[in-house]
Amino acid sequence: MDREEYRSRRMAQRVPGKKETLLAYLARGIAMVHLDARRPAVVVPPQYAMDAHLRLNLSYRYGIPDLDISAERIRATLSFGGRPFRCLIPWGSVFGITCHGTGDGQVWPEDLPVEVVHTMADRYTSQRREPAASAAPRRAKPSLAAVDGDVSGQPGEKEQPGSREGAPRRHLRLVR
Repeated sequence: MDREEYRSRRMAQRVPGKKETLLAYLARGIAMVHLDARRPAVVVPPQYAMDAHLRLNLSYRYGIPDLDISAERIRATLSFGGRPFRCLIPWGSVFGITCHGTGDGQVWPEDLPVEVVHTMADRYTSQRREPAASAAPRRAKPSLAAVDGDVSGQPGEKEQPGSREGAPRRHLRLVR
């Protein structure tokens, strides 16, 4: 493959823009914006201002009255612990966006903070070291189901019709 062919293939695999990605994910439901809150011009509550990986959920369904997504930034009043805070998130601080509904996501590696890269590398390394632990069979989750019988839970003993008045409510029993 020559240089020109490589360049044309690379252009065909264009990484979508951050604004376009966010708008597409918002159209599907909840979008999680991953950002470096330490970057210049980011305005978030002070307790989060030094987070290398801050995650903010956005959705049209949240009814954010001042949600403004422009070519330069995201601006919105968001709730942090039930308290509203006017946030400004320049696109340069955003390094990833994920969609809750579909599990889709987009990362812009050039904007990834070094700390996030190290965290990802550490997780990958620890997963590679412990293959036996992750390969162990998982126990099935117990499930609950209503069963026929009286309130004592004895199988085969049916309640008499009309005996529900004044009787205690049916109980659920763990079935494995």
